[in-house]
Amino acid sequence: MRDTHFTRRFARATALALVLALGLAMPASAGGFLDWLFGGDEAVEAAADAATVLPAVTLPPAEALASPAPEAEPAATLAPVPDAAIEDDGLLRVGLMSLGNPKQLHLTVEGVYAVEGDPGFRFARGTELTLSEAEGNVYMYVGGLTLMMGSSMTLTRHRAAEGEENGLYIDESEKPTLYAGDLTVSVGENGGLQAVLKLPVEDYLYGVVAYEMSDSFPIESLKAQTVAARTYAMQRKWQSAGRAYDVVDTTADQVFKGFDGEYRNVIEAVDDTRGVVGLYNGAFAVCYYTASNGGQTALASQLWGVKDYDGYLAMVDDPYDLENPRSLQNELTVTPDCEGSEALKGMLEAALGERLAKDGYGEGEWKLDSIASIEPTRPRFEGSRMFDTLTFGLRAQLLKPVTTPEPTGTPEASEAPEATAEASAEPSAEPTEGDAMPTAPDEPLPAPTEIPREWTLSDEIYTVALDTYTDIKGGLSLGLNGSECELVSVDTELDEAGEPAKFTIIMRRFGHGVGMSQRGAQWMAGHYGKNWQEILAFYYPGLSFERMAWPEEPLTDLKALPAGVGAARPKPTPMPTPAPLPALEEGERYAAVTATMLNLRERPTTASMAIAQLAEDRRLIVSGEADENGWVAVHTAELEGFVKEEYLKYE
Repeated sequence: MRDTHFTRRFARATALALVLALGLAMPASAGGFLDWLFGGDEAVEAAADAATVLPAVTLPPAEALASPAPEAEPAATLAPVPDAAIEDDGLLRVGLMSLGNPKQLHLTVEGVYAVEGDPGFRFARGTELTLSEAEGNVYMYVGGLTLMMGSSMTLTRHRAAEGEENGLYIDESEKPTLYAGDLTVSVGENGGLQAVLKLPVEDYLYGVVAYEMSDSFPIESLKAQTVAARTYAMQRKWQSAGRAYDVVDTTADQVFKGFDGEYRNVIEAVDDTRGVVGLYNGAFAVCYYTASNGGQTALASQLWGVKDYDGYLAMVDDPYDLENPRSLQNELTVTPDCEGSEALKGMLEAALGERLAKDGYGEGEWKLDSIASIEPTRPRFEGSRMFDTLTFGLRAQLLKPVTTPEPTGTPEASEAPEATAEASAEPSAEPTEGDAMPTAPDEPLPAPTEIPREWTLSDEIYTVALDTYTDIKGGLSLGLNGSECELVSVDTELDEAGEPAKFTIIMRRFGHGVGMSQRGAQWMAGHYGKNWQEILAFYYPGLSFERMAWPEEPLTDLKALPAGVGAARPKPTPMPTPAPLPALEEGERYAAVTATMLNLRERPTTASMAIAQLAEDRRLIVSGEADENGWVAVHTAELEGFVKEEYLKYE
């Protein structure tokens, strides 16, 4: 449908030269994403919060880290999903941060669009637009004309014929996909253009699930991903307060790349779970998910210190992720004499030298013989397989004195010589002429004989520890993430005599490990036949799932809009000045906001919806003292709610 779209660029470039001659348009500067990797499963790896992508390797038996997964069995019957009590308009604002802040955006209209709902300012299907930023204004170039649109403009989408495309294509986007919604383009704070797409949540999910997972994944895992992504988006929306967008289109929230009708499985997964969200204590949950948890899930409090979400998460063994051969891991195999890694040998020699120095052995008096054992130690949290150290048992060769054997018998005494008169005579007090003179005192004494030494295998096994995330992960290039969250294990292979023949150090977990594992969900659905409800119940055991009823708001027909070219374009709205604060009552104090922007929430918890954002230095009134979690009740002349006391300065 868009085979000719990019061939139009030459004609547009020719026309754009006229605009450049007038000095109104600026050079192009497109943003973009990192390339996706790993073929059909590329989206899972790209979705992780990891800076390094590494190849998958063969997994050891599942019992090495976690209990074996249950035998395959038919999926449980799906329980009916109750209707949710929460109401929402079902629309989402997506900040297209992947575009960066370009000076120009090139759009193609493949739908029914007007400028801010003005039927006299509409575009024919196939129209190409160039939007540019110059001198703090947005300029629109179309059909040989350049129009100044002010600091912001919105292209509003209207009703199209059944079966027709109805959206925009953006040349600067990574993929030639349809952006089906209202597009607001404004001047960024530091210049350039910022774009925000407003569209129905379900349409948004078509452009998320295909890239956070892959259309090739089992349908039930795609449904689980859809529910998690929908829940996450709604929670972000309810926390967005006064921002210009609810979520962004990068891994800072969820990857979004527009609609592609070729992804049939994704479309089915979204449609079959329409409106289903996860709730905890009556509010939208933060449904974190990760590419691979390495065989054990993590808690948000362990990684980020946030305890609000631990109530519906759990730290449990995940045999499904561990069994999946596509779960990423890195490993290093060495023999007891350290063949396989000179880097590890160097680390062990340095650590062993420090240990033996305490016993009085200096340089040249010892050498590393072999590794007797390797064991992960110091778990970061009770039961966690994030170990902070690897402890090595080492044997050493020591330079020791040669042991002289004891004599086996006593030799017979020789006969004493006969005594002579001269021998028995008393010595004279003074030496006489002809007597031998004594040895001169400054004549050197003979050198002592050096005690012979030989290399001896130590009886003791010396214990040394290396830091898992500095020495092992960094020094041996075994890491999978930028942060320190990998799981570590050691597989010891024994020879026929029962002695260690090989040690394999393994690091797993690609991503943070919190919430649903996409690789685990893939294996649960594809190998064990689990349905999406079973998958979500395993990864979010404390959530309840309910179905939102989005209001039916069909797109407006152009004929129903107000008439008149430019008449419907709204004027800028000035920022209102806050009303003066009322007088203090008993137990109240004045305070000012110290954060750049502070969320004012309905209830004293981050799970509560943000009802407004208070700018830095905004004055307010604090009522009473902070609770045990640091929340205080505040109000202004117009607003009341709760904020964290640490972001306030009392007057």
